[in-house]
Amino acid sequence: LSIRRQRQMCIRDRSQDAFQQQLKAAYQQEKQNVSEQCGDGTKFEPIVAATKSFYQKLDETISGAAMHIDNNVQCKKDCSYCCYFRVDVSANEVFTLVDHIESTFSKPQLEQLIQKAIDSKKKVGMLSQAKRIVTNVACPLLEEGICSAYKARPSMCRKVHSTDVNTCKKSYDNPEAADVKNAEHPVLSAITMTMLTAARDGFSSNKSDASIYDLNEVLLMALEDKKYKKRWLNGKKAFP
Repeated sequence: LSIRRQRQMCIRDRSQDAFQQQLKAAYQQEKQNVSEQCGDGTKFEPIVAATKSFYQKLDETISGAAMHIDNNVQCKKDCSYCCYFRVDVSANEVFTLVDHIESTFSKPQLEQLIQKAIDSKKKVGMLSQAKRIVTNVACPLLEEGICSAYKARPSMCRKVHSTDVNTCKKSYDNPEAADVKNAEHPVLSAITMTMLTAARDGFSSNKSDASIYDLNEVLLMALEDKKYKKRWLNGKKAFP
């Protein structure tokens, strides 16, 4: 290798090491913040407040970081290709979402959502885990291309972004295709995934349910039966 090439590689390696150290520090800080905010995990209000606070920080981080990446984020209103993916959620996100739905949806809206959730759960229930990943199933909250509970959408919905909408369409049109590239920006994806992981670890640090669920599988259960919320606040696994 030339001297110039060696120097370039050294600079790149030092930059990557510094970035990893920053991610580790951010992880520890966010985990501690969330853990302190949600208290002992037995009271619903502090957990909801901590969840909403994290959502705000995640949104602000994405918005700020997106201004400094090479390729612009192309996500916009009415673009809903990613709303057919499996959405991984933690229990606190599910119940925060349900709390928002119950306080803002009208009775006809709620009835319509429950019916759509029933249909989605049936579709998901017929699929193996492997088949679920490569099958488009519309989120029951999707209404004419727009999320009907956008303000309370889970962190994974907030984290997902694209720098190429054509790639999103290709993935939607060919869900089983293995050659569709990931259109997320690697740096922004690393930052947001670190924050998301830190928050989940913070919420579970008080021995509350740390399981990850498919939103299409558990939303209906949380909407129709309050026993799951009680199980969760009692430190048990929220959903079977």
